[in-house]
Amino acid sequence: MTRTRTFVIPYVLSLIVVIALLVVWVVYAIQSGGRLHEFAGRLGVTSPRSPGIILAVGCALFALLIVFVTHQLARSLAEYRYARKQEEFVSGITHEMKSPLAAIRLHAETLEQDEVDEDRRRSVSYILSEAQRLGRLIDNVLESSRLVARRQVFEPYEVEVVPFCGLFFAEIRPTVEGRNLVFVTEVDTNASILTTDEALRRVLTNLIENAVRYSASGGRVGCRVFERGEKVIFQVTDEGIGIPKSELNLIFDRFYRIGRDTHAEHGTGLGLFIVSQLVEQMHGSVCARSRDSSPGTTFEVEVPVMEKMV
Repeated sequence: MTRTRTFVIPYVLSLIVVIALLVVWVVYAIQSGGRLHEFAGRLGVTSPRSPGIILAVGCALFALLIVFVTHQLARSLAEYRYARKQEEFVSGITHEMKSPLAAIRLHAETLEQDEVDEDRRRSVSYILSEAQRLGRLIDNVLESSRLVARRQVFEPYEVEVVPFCGLFFAEIRPTVEGRNLVFVTEVDTNASILTTDEALRRVLTNLIENAVRYSASGGRVGCRVFERGEKVIFQVTDEGIGIPKSELNLIFDRFYRIGRDTHAEHGTGLGLFIVSQLVEQMHGSVCARSRDSSPGTTFEVEVPVMEKMV
């Protein structure tokens, strides 16, 4: 409802302004008949009805402008409602996919525990891996739909950076190092920020998994946390393929994928969008830096330091 109201307000204000100008024009034309007659005379029109004609022409132009603004409002509202219906359909169908996916994973895990030959075990392991990847995709689609609809507005609280990072890095390290990558972490702050554990975990997980996806075996992925002024900076770096400068301002758009992405594990274009939306709710900002002349990308998330109550 809030987004709809924000969307409609500019058109409503435009209509009010045009109608107000129309009223002013009518009042002015009625009170200044002599001036309009004189103006018509300068144009070579000597008819005694010339002031009325000028008034009618002005009213017609304002009426056309009102019709145009009203048409644009109706058209934009129709497009907005259609997009909302599409969003609700995607969210609904994606949510329905979670149940059969959970069943597939459950049966695959059961088979994995049985004594089977190596080929079957490899097949079961592949099924589980792909089911987990599909599960992450479904979660990302649902998360992005909630963020677009502004149904995912979390209630922030104080999160101490040091203990959070200690637990989080311990959790994600096996994932990074399991891809034969070097994972380097550094925390140089004692600050707290206003967010939630889940939101911050989601932001860092998406950034680090993105770095892992585009890093070659034996590469290095780093996550450095430090303070810069009144901000806490979460900096994630990799030595991957990099991002063209022309695309740096586009990568946080929903479903956007890098044009020269030829990596085997294609992204969905949702991870960085989710990052940008969650960071916005933290009243922070996120940016990416990359150079065409050298590999690697650096992502920086800035979040305000939480002021301590005295």
